[in-house]
Amino acid sequence: MADRNSILEKYIQSVLETGQDPISVYAFCKKHKWKEEDFFESFSSFDAVKSWFWVSVFNDARNMLEADKTYATYGFAEKLSAFYFLWTQQLLSHRSYVLTFKHEKMQSVSPFNASLKAFKKEFQSYSKSLVGEGVNKGELADRKFLTDRFSDAIWLQTLFLLNFWLNDESENFEATDAAIEKSVALLAKILGENLLDQAFDFGKFLFQNMKSRM
Repeated sequence: MADRNSILEKYIQSVLETGQDPISVYAFCKKHKWKEEDFFESFSSFDAVKSWFWVSVFNDARNMLEADKTYATYGFAEKLSAFYFLWTQQLLSHRSYVLTFKHEKMQSVSPFNASLKAFKKEFQSYSKSLVGEGVNKGELADRKFLTDRFSDAIWLQTLFLLNFWLNDESENFEATDAAIEKSVALLAKILGENLLDQAFDFGKFLFQNMKSRM
């Protein structure tokens, strides 16, 4: 039966085996003995499948966190860190596929990649709720005209961590874990009270990490 998850699974398998999208929806469905209309009931195109991949990983991570009673007691930084740790862990089982999104020259996933659009919308809705909680608890500053844009900063951080993870060659992705901790701590300070020593600490970490790769 061709449901969204089975289509996504077979699509990823096809891309990893051939290095490109299937020739057509017809050929893809014929190979897996599905009716073509079953595919189109779930997705309008292969681009829609790519988009759903990012949304499904996000939803899985968010649902797992929100099912944990302890998560509800966390503050802004703890919740965001918990999401990033679980999100990158969820992406790990699809690392080879995620690597196909990297731009050959830039060696990163472009922030303008159309496949990220739906994920960005879902994530920013989530991050706005975290910001709202943070402001209400006094963890984040309520800055006139800027608070509504905090989610944009968090989205840029998300892209940074995604690309950091994709280029991370440390054992068990320990560098990514450190990047999550330091970048979230810095972001919380910037959105709360801007402390230069936190910025210096994160800058030093990035410099040392990049130096070790050279």
